[in-house]
Amino acid sequence: MRVIRRDGPGASMEKIAAEVGVTKPILYRFFDDRAGLSQAVAEQFATALLAELQTSLGTGGTPRELLARTVDAYLAFIERDPNVYRFLVNGSHASAQSELAGFIRRVAQEVSVVVGEQLRAAGVDSGAAEPWAYGLVGMVHLAGDWWLDRQPMPRSRLVEYLTTLVWDGLASTGVGGGATS
Repeated sequence: MRVIRRDGPGASMEKIAAEVGVTKPILYRFFDDRAGLSQAVAEQFATALLAELQTSLGTGGTPRELLARTVDAYLAFIERDPNVYRFLVNGSHASAQSELAGFIRRVAQEVSVVVGEQLRAAGVDSGAAEPWAYGLVGMVHLAGDWWLDRQPMPRSRLVEYLTTLVWDGLASTGVGGGATS
């Protein structure tokens, strides 16, 4: 992880082996190949990020605060570890891409539970919870990817933009209350 953080998505197996004080063949015995390394990095990254998102989703506050806090938790996490994020999103093998896709599905499932609870609490049909959750997670993921590459605005502004878009959209369902709720 230190080498990937320092060298980015193109970190070489030689540099990784040297960092941990082993030869490249020994590293390959442990990971089999670069795909095995990518898989291990993806698992570690996903576990840590999911823990942060679950904490955010499990903390109290108004629904809008919950939304903003969770969007911010995701963006803050990828901002803290941009080279590992880029290694997984842009430079890794199919096994890591599969791990990342599975992770995004797990996050969407977690979000769908919260969205469903909020819809039921508002007395409206909760059938939209799952597709909306997948849409929300996809939107935040892709917006975060764009933002991390360009950094055209402070993270707080992006959080507010995304939160406002979602919250105002939810207002028509009876769940959101517009930008001020």
